[in-house]
Amino acid sequence: MKRVALALSLFLATVSGFAAEPHPKEAKDKKSQQVDAAFSAEVLILHATNSKKGIDARIGTMPELGKPPFSSYDSYELLERSKLPLDKQSPKTLKLPNGRVLETRLLEILSQDLVRLSASINQPGGKEFLPLLEVKAKVGQAFIVAGQRYKQGILVLVIRVTK
Repeated sequence: MKRVALALSLFLATVSGFAAEPHPKEAKDKKSQQVDAAFSAEVLILHATNSKKGIDARIGTMPELGKPPFSSYDSYELLERSKLPLDKQSPKTLKLPNGRVLETRLLEILSQDLVRLSASINQPGGKEFLPLLEVKAKVGQAFIVAGQRYKQGILVLVIRVTK
């Protein structure tokens, strides 16, 4: 599975009862950022093993785990649940249990409920596991990135766009 998967601060000066209006471009940028901020990536970090413990109830219903290639593991434990705001201006990162770093970035808002985003997994000072993955995802739709070795199994990242 090699390739699986302004704050803009406006200062309003008041002189003789008149308030300075933001420049139209600044107002547009601020509005765009408010729209961007409406999207987040919920990330579930799962540890898949064959330890015969089953699927952690905190994961919830996830039929994909019972189908190949994920069915080759009989146990899934939820290690962490994080929410990363999706932003065009700067990527957001999450340190993974194996020391690698997940990076997400909003690339484009395609519609009210559809975005294009990128995700990559890097080893600080080392080789990339997932150099760059671009995905079109609907709000609520999950995609899975798996295959990084961890302890006696692998890490499975479930990334779902939320609003």
